[in-house]
Amino acid sequence: MVPPTRSIACLFSCVFFLTPFFSYGQSAKKSDILNLLFKNSTEIGYIRFHDQPTPSKDLLILLERQAKWDDAGPGELNPLGLRLRFQKIDEKAMEGGRVATRYRVLADAAPEDKVFSFGVWPIGAKTFSLDPHDIYANGQGLLMIHRPKPEQEMIFKAGDDELEVTATTDPAEPMRYVLSRKDGQSQIFGTVVPHPVVEVDRGCSLELRVAQPNVTAVLILIDRFPAKTKIPLVLESEGESVSEVVNTDANGHAVIAGFPYVPGKTHGMLKASAEGPECLPSAVLPWGSAAEPAPKTP
Repeated sequence: MVPPTRSIACLFSCVFFLTPFFSYGQSAKKSDILNLLFKNSTEIGYIRFHDQPTPSKDLLILLERQAKWDDAGPGELNPLGLRLRFQKIDEKAMEGGRVATRYRVLADAAPEDKVFSFGVWPIGAKTFSLDPHDIYANGQGLLMIHRPKPEQEMIFKAGDDELEVTATTDPAEPMRYVLSRKDGQSQIFGTVVPHPVVEVDRGCSLELRVAQPNVTAVLILIDRFPAKTKIPLVLESEGESVSEVVNTDANGHAVIAGFPYVPGKTHGMLKASAEGPECLPSAVLPWGSAAEPAPKTP
């Protein structure tokens, strides 16, 4: 009998499980590898509304690590700048209006003769969990739960033999994964946002990405703007407005953290707008919880 596919599921409450082999809640290997991977992390630039407390250094470093994970390119442990790819298999409507999306995972150009571990970093966690079971890649980069058989070396789908991840998330909520060689010689990062909040205007793109539970913090991603240009950014929330200028890199990309909360409010809508020379994309994201008071920014 062929064993069921090992799958990882993420609910918004950040409960993780692999069935039937492994439960993160019981025996996950907790690691401080983030401290090693991002040992040169600094505090991310940020924008907040007036009279909002200054975010802590630890939180700003955490958000900087999220941004670096999402943008991870060539480095000491990944000289080719490989990235995980997520190929959608299907999706299923869940209670409460959310949708569970299932993906197969590929790591193009990953070595076939190595043994890997697979890790997940959910929103709200300070570090990630690694599944101790062995993961393998075939000649197409398809991740599998056992060594590929000869006839599986060049296939793009492997049914019950492939590694799958299932994310049940709210809008703009990312899931971050890492494929790590068990000999410690390389890591390949990947981020998937099943339901992105992104707007494009005349080729310029602005995305809001949840960075903390209850949307107490977001990452604001600016893409395909003119290179090395100062871009005015405006945040609006519950009658408040604040602005900042961000600098794009050589690829027309920039990331800044935003804190949507307005003093005295428990929830609301955040609108972010970025103005380029010939474009003005805007994106909107709800924040907070009507059942809880607006927290002070850590």
